[in-house]
Amino acid sequence: MAHLFVVVYDSDAERKRVEYLIDKWSNRAGVSKLKGISFMVEAPDVSKLMEELLSKLDPPTEGKVRVYRVEPEDIGSKVTPKVVEIRYTSNEEPAIVAKLLRYVLSKFGAYYVSGEGSVSRYRAYTKKGRLEITVSVEEEDNGTAVDISIEGYGSAVEDMAKKLRRELSLLL
Repeated sequence: MAHLFVVVYDSDAERKRVEYLIDKWSNRAGVSKLKGISFMVEAPDVSKLMEELLSKLDPPTEGKVRVYRVEPEDIGSKVTPKVVEIRYTSNEEPAIVAKLLRYVLSKFGAYYVSGEGSVSRYRAYTKKGRLEITVSVEEEDNGTAVDISIEGYGSAVEDMAKKLRRELSLLL
């Protein structure tokens, strides 16, 4: 069964990531980029449109036009993001721990997106996918509590969690 994917991208970098994925999957499945013009028509009957379209093309027209019935699929209900939670306690001051975390995250390609109070949000683009990382650094009675939440798709989440655990176990 064929599946038509329509991907809307906002930047050239995003387009390149999608094209890389298409190239990667073309070895695993019958994946090909469409040549020509592609468009969607939402109407119960497209026979008149097909007739008019064929009249506009130079002969031979056989094989130049392929029409598929398409119905949208809710991929959000089929693929849910993975979340990994990491918790550490440190004897260092919260300001020192927060600075260390900024350094470690930047080392792994994460950049600061936003923050409110003791919670900071980062984003990372890795070869395996995009990640949303939330970091909370709070002072507690027995030291400084660090909570890290990594969210994304595929193996990128576990890979980043593994790197952070390794790095933080050495530093905290």
